[in-house]
Amino acid sequence: MRSKVKSKYLNKKKDINKNISKYNKTIKGKKIYKDKLLWNHNKIESQKLNDKKKIEMEYKKKDKLLKNMQYIVGFIIIFLIFILIVILSIPRISLDNSNNNVRYNTEYNHTGYKAKSFFKDYTSLVKVEGKVDTTKIGKYIIHYSLKYGFVTISKTKEVYVIDDVQPEIYLLGDEEVIICPNNKYEEKGYQAIDEYDGDITDKVVSEEKDNEIIYRVKDNSGNENKISRSIKYEDNDKPNIELVGSKEITLYKGSIYKENGYKATDNCDGDITDKVKVNSNVDTSKVGIYEIKYKVMDSSGNEDEMIRKVKVIEIPSNNNSKEEGVIYLTFDDGPSALTLDILKILDEENVKATFFVTSSVNSFSNILKKEYDEGHSIALHTYSHNYSYVYSSINNYFDDLEKISNSVEKITGKKSKLIRFPGGSSNTVSKNYSVGIMSSLTKEVLNRGYIYFDWNVDSDDAGSAVNNDNLIYNNVVNSLSYYRANMVLMHDSGNHSATVRALRNIIHYGKNNGYIFKEIDINTPEVRHNVNN
Repeated sequence: MRSKVKSKYLNKKKDINKNISKYNKTIKGKKIYKDKLLWNHNKIESQKLNDKKKIEMEYKKKDKLLKNMQYIVGFIIIFLIFILIVILSIPRISLDNSNNNVRYNTEYNHTGYKAKSFFKDYTSLVKVEGKVDTTKIGKYIIHYSLKYGFVTISKTKEVYVIDDVQPEIYLLGDEEVIICPNNKYEEKGYQAIDEYDGDITDKVVSEEKDNEIIYRVKDNSGNENKISRSIKYEDNDKPNIELVGSKEITLYKGSIYKENGYKATDNCDGDITDKVKVNSNVDTSKVGIYEIKYKVMDSSGNEDEMIRKVKVIEIPSNNNSKEEGVIYLTFDDGPSALTLDILKILDEENVKATFFVTSSVNSFSNILKKEYDEGHSIALHTYSHNYSYVYSSINNYFDDLEKISNSVEKITGKKSKLIRFPGGSSNTVSKNYSVGIMSSLTKEVLNRGYIYFDWNVDSDDAGSAVNNDNLIYNNVVNSLSYYRANMVLMHDSGNHSATVRALRNIIHYGKNNGYIFKEIDINTPEVRHNVNN
């Protein structure tokens, strides 16, 4: 500043001297003007002095002002530095927003915040308030605060517990389903489970499109999922023919073949029995093995075929007086539900048998009537089959026998005189209740018009072979003799399913070895044991 004032003063002085010099040249040689020039010169010098003083005064003022301004600027700078230091000393809370969203049912921690000034870290002094319950979806507010002197610095953060996991859809049944042509798909089932909402099966929407069933579901948080099941409309399964009765039948020469029947079903067409074509070459007038072919085709061109073999054999020669080559199949202790299976086999094999029945006739009266109607013999085996009762006295025995006789007559309309003693006439258990009672009973039943039968072939199906059909079969066929009447003991009460399984094979063995089958009647030669009591 001072240098600028001085420079201005010097420039002004130069201008005055220049004007004086110019003026002197003008009046040079002119005396008249010398005094005036001198006066002007003095005046100028005086003016110069006054200007110099003014300039110096002005300089001093400006210099003082400059110094004052320097003081002010310095003070401002110092004040600003102080303010800056104060500002930099105040801590600030900063939040990391990367964990603003937290997944449902996961752990949330209050990390992601800092409190620092320019000079110091205050993070450990920050107080965190607020709880995030990750088991419930929603918005939660977290407060962060720090006391600094008399000031509390605070900040808030919004945390959202979210469900961003899509629900799962589970298909029941196969992912690829083959159904019959022109049939409609029947839903196999599905289930939709969401991590937060639980079972949302009722929200599943399904649609069929381009041979696919598409299942879609959306949970309450808007998460979606879909799955599909492919559908094939085709029928690759052949139909099924079931033959009624045995696949192998043995007939005597000259008999009439009776078709037992058949049934054909198809997975798509249902019952197609009417489409079965039967081709038979059976000739019962000639001994031989014949075939009956059953063939069926469904609407998709799939075929099935079954064959029934028919064996025609010679009628064996028979001496009726000796009952040679005859088998009497007898069944004790029935009837039961199992008897129906026995009747079915007997019917299919065209064989008659004899049933020694007990009190169960009242529970299975329809089965007893079926036995009678189909030509089998109905015989009596006492009502109670209770050894301690029937063998304690003659009166008890006949009271019990009369009771079963009345039941049979009521159901069949015919009184039976054929009987079998519980345990056979040779039983010794009766000694425990009445000594000698069997000797009396075997005579008395004959006196009252009854005929009793024991057996000479024991299947042992009520003994060690009760559950073994192979053993039952062997016990019977190994005990047969062609040179006598063969009275076979078996049982048809409810626990003798092994007997049912062995029966058809026993019949086939008899037929294949020249035996004939008969039911017992009043003319049948008695097969009886020796009485042991």
